[in-house]
Amino acid sequence: MRLFCFPYAGAGATVFRDWGPGLPDGVEALAIQLPGREDRYLDQSVADLDELLDMLTPGLLPFLDRPFAFFGHSMGAIICWELSRRLRHQHGIEPFRIFVSGCRALHFHESRTPGEAELSDAGLLNELISLKGTPRELLDDSDFVSFFLPAFRSDRSLFAGYVHRSGDPLTCPVSVFGGSEDPRVDVAHLREWADLTTGPCAVQVFPGGHFFLNTQRAGVLETVSRALAGERV
Repeated sequence: MRLFCFPYAGAGATVFRDWGPGLPDGVEALAIQLPGREDRYLDQSVADLDELLDMLTPGLLPFLDRPFAFFGHSMGAIICWELSRRLRHQHGIEPFRIFVSGCRALHFHESRTPGEAELSDAGLLNELISLKGTPRELLDDSDFVSFFLPAFRSDRSLFAGYVHRSGDPLTCPVSVFGGSEDPRVDVAHLREWADLTTGPCAVQVFPGGHFFLNTQRAGVLETVSRALAGERV
């Protein structure tokens, strides 16, 4: 089986570079590299979700020839969920399990227009500082900021502008992860994911803030592995 991992805003595939060895035998981890970051730095970032799904769907289809699961954190949760809806609608397939992490249930997402979202350099830097996911010494490095901000601005626009569109729920099991000190996503928001699937939905809260994915990596991987091993059985 294959586990496709979708990163959070501004991040690249290397967020998941150490995941493979921590997963059960027979599970292949594949990280999604979105345009505009890391080895795709020269590619234009995409700030429109539908446009991004238009790119992702044909790119992933050749790899969906065996059982597959999706994992997405924050913005990545939105992308992998909407990609799952599109795959079911257009191709009649779904992941056998979806892991959504650090993200409100999509019908509770707080949408904002580009004018309402703070997308200036100073505003984006303040947001990164408040989320405590990027070392301060990097945010004080002008070279890093000039490299990082264009993709983060594009992703932030996509995230802020997302509007949930109602439709038939998915049918697969869903594992929902959250951080105990995440300032934007509380447990009530996590539980509401159950309304978006007819399959079982389990919520687990890890110590930490929005980026518990990194600070609690071992625990997250252990939980993911148990779920995937159960699916194999």
